[in-house]
Amino acid sequence: MSIPGLVLVLLTLAYGIAFFAYIGFSARRGRLIKGNDFTDMWITLIGLLLSAQSLFVISAYRATSRYLYWTVGWMVYGVTMLLFSLLVTGGYGSVGDSSAAVWAVFWVVPAAAIFFYAAKARRGYAVDRMMGIPEYRPRLAESRGVTLFYVAMDSAFPWLTWVCCVFFGLLVVIQALCLANDHRVYDRPGALVPIQTNGGEDWYKLHVWCVGYGADVQAKGTAPVFVLLTDFGMPSTSMMGLAQGLANSGHPACIVDRPGYGWSEPGYWDQNPSDVVKSINQALTKYPINNPLVLVGWGDGGVWSQLYMQEADYTRVVGVVLLDTFPNLEILQTYALNRTTTLQNLRQLRSISTSGTTAPNTIPEVHFDESVEKSASRLFSDWRAVSPIALHRARNNEWDGFEPKGSLGMHRSLFRNNLYYQAKYFEYGGTGAKLYQILLTHVMSATDAVLVYHHWPLRWPAFRDGSGSAFTSPKSLTRRAAGVPTLPASNSKVPVVLIASGKQFDSNCAAQGITDSEDCTKWQAFAWFFYRQQIEYQQTLSQSAAFLLCTSAVSEDNKLCDTDFVWTRPNWLAGAIVKQLFG
Repeated sequence: MSIPGLVLVLLTLAYGIAFFAYIGFSARRGRLIKGNDFTDMWITLIGLLLSAQSLFVISAYRATSRYLYWTVGWMVYGVTMLLFSLLVTGGYGSVGDSSAAVWAVFWVVPAAAIFFYAAKARRGYAVDRMMGIPEYRPRLAESRGVTLFYVAMDSAFPWLTWVCCVFFGLLVVIQALCLANDHRVYDRPGALVPIQTNGGEDWYKLHVWCVGYGADVQAKGTAPVFVLLTDFGMPSTSMMGLAQGLANSGHPACIVDRPGYGWSEPGYWDQNPSDVVKSINQALTKYPINNPLVLVGWGDGGVWSQLYMQEADYTRVVGVVLLDTFPNLEILQTYALNRTTTLQNLRQLRSISTSGTTAPNTIPEVHFDESVEKSASRLFSDWRAVSPIALHRARNNEWDGFEPKGSLGMHRSLFRNNLYYQAKYFEYGGTGAKLYQILLTHVMSATDAVLVYHHWPLRWPAFRDGSGSAFTSPKSLTRRAAGVPTLPASNSKVPVVLIASGKQFDSNCAAQGITDSEDCTKWQAFAWFFYRQQIEYQQTLSQSAAFLLCTSAVSEDNKLCDTDFVWTRPNWLAGAIVKQLFG
């Protein structure tokens, strides 16, 4: 019960309490701490084991009936963990994660104690051997069971805890140093804009990044600004090439990182899609961007654009571009396969009221395949748990043809930080995607009637009538006279451009590399429904809608369009968008 022993006991208790507290925080749906829920959990776990090891060493050193084996090993281990402490502290300190840095710096205390008392034990045992004292001296008062317990403990505990702490500690060090290197090499572009949420009680920052939006464009306030929203799981760098391509065409473009992605802070609440689009609107306003907006949504970013049109400042929007966007890909695939659960949910969807705007309480919980939703949610949760120990750094490396090539390193670094899988987990909703369900609450009778007429299983709202009214100058976007749908469900005349990669609509299984007959049947079902869904978008979102199917080779690289055309062919895509909108 020496003073060093009491300090180590208190430190062990502190690490133990913190570790179990962080486990409790991480198990909850809401964000209770800034950053990754599991970063501090791993650091306090290693600190707990390290403190327990220091108590083991000091108790064995001071005991009259025990012997500290492998003193040299303990000394080397103590120096190793001391070095780990400095590296982790420096790494997380340089990226501004003060909580992780503080917990890691206290590794120094038990690591130093391990080295110090192991060295003292080694010197003491050397003296004992010179005096002929045996290495193991059991007390007569101790039972044989207690003696055997000490022997087993002295032999097994060091190796088990050494392996655990060195293995996980090394992974934490690798992640901390890699984060520090990314922070040093890649400067954050754009700005972090403070956002007020949760009834005005909480603040966090969204990252907004603009290209070609200079003071002259901002002062004039009439030229439309493209606002790019990325696909699910994609940081802003994935659309960097497109933003630059648009700017090179004379049209300013801005990209917004949704909470947790890229350089945006994660926010402090379980993600609600309505809050997200309102936060995006706040960020654009506070940046400030006062010009009319053209929303460009890729994949799920297109669904976010549709929700923005319903719940944010839609009167500012003068054009919408949807790139490979589907309202809910999972539901579309399960319906294409004609699964029983799909048909059951289809009856629920058909029962929704079609008189005016659907009341939220009449919207059913749409779960077409709960096992798939739970599996996806569990996958994101598992990866967010291990992301602070660098196990995910080998993932997300397939970016062949990424443009601009000089930004590929920055792009990869954003997939490897501690927030990436946490952002995916919370955006997905923890137990299933919420985005489509929220969008469903805005379905209008006109849209629903057209979709029912076409026997279509999914529902989505048309764009609001007032959209596009904020920009009426002679240089406005083209009001498309050709290709107007025969049965438009919307009174909105905002120009809409749908661009899709033709490969996913190609039902030729050989061209897709599919040889199994069952897989071919599934793919052909998917291809037909994917194509038909894009036609339904064209006929329901706006009266001024155009559908561009990218099937031929693209001049940028002379390759056919694939689902990666947003980041592999950004210059061609920027030219196609400008031509469709501005004529």
